[in-house]
Amino acid sequence: MLIFDSGAGGLSFLKIINKRMPNIKYIYILDNEAFPYGNKTELFLIERSIKIINIIKKKYPITIVVIACNTVSTVALSTLRKKFNFPIIGIFPRIKAAEKITKNKIIGLIATKRTINSSYTQNIIYKKSSCNIIKVIGTNKLALIAEKKIRGLKFSKISLANIFKPWNQVQKKPDTIILGCTHFLLLKKEIKKILCTPYIYFIDSTEIPLLQIKKYFAKFNKNQIIQKNIFFYSEYNKELRELLFFLKQYDFYTIQHIIIN
Repeated sequence: MLIFDSGAGGLSFLKIINKRMPNIKYIYILDNEAFPYGNKTELFLIERSIKIINIIKKKYPITIVVIACNTVSTVALSTLRKKFNFPIIGIFPRIKAAEKITKNKIIGLIATKRTINSSYTQNIIYKKSSCNIIKVIGTNKLALIAEKKIRGLKFSKISLANIFKPWNQVQKKPDTIILGCTHFLLLKKEIKKILCTPYIYFIDSTEIPLLQIKKYFAKFNKNQIIQKNIFFYSEYNKELRELLFFLKQYDFYTIQHIIIN
């Protein structure tokens, strides 16, 4: 199984996969050279994803790919599925799930600008807007804050609070918030504190892809050819060095550089 993302958000999803399916082996690509994906064009994200998958499938017998990134999933998944003949699982903002849970009919969606502006997300928001009020925050700054947190670095609480000003300035706040980026899983406590309400229900995007991964391995029930967990990074820099200690919990057999360009 190949999993990839541009930053630590994908690692937060991988942590959940490890907890639910501890026996699955995987190759993880941290495409930190292209971080953050949220400010890239759709063409770049499609071409980059194709490159990553092609590079790995030439070296390793992967049979399934997991895109641990809402941004890439919303703009590239349909193209990737046409390009490759093995399952490719994406991760998407779960707007339908939020509809079933909200009590005050006000849903908050926070994601990268690219995810918010994708035709996938816009179509869903347009279809559901008659039933509920969907308040949207499109930001690329929150992923940067999450990257600092995962490395144990200080980040500006003021900058974090400014992102959520649009919701704090209205009388009725969303009671259900969709975390439309895997990075945001790392900041639930901070978001709840900023919005000053104990009655927020967070919806992340991991449940459906987790079920899809489980079904895949249960259906085929075959021996995994890849026997060790492998970690690739696309750029060696200060941020990666700060992340190395955190990576120890994932039991990677090897950590290597990979050239994608």
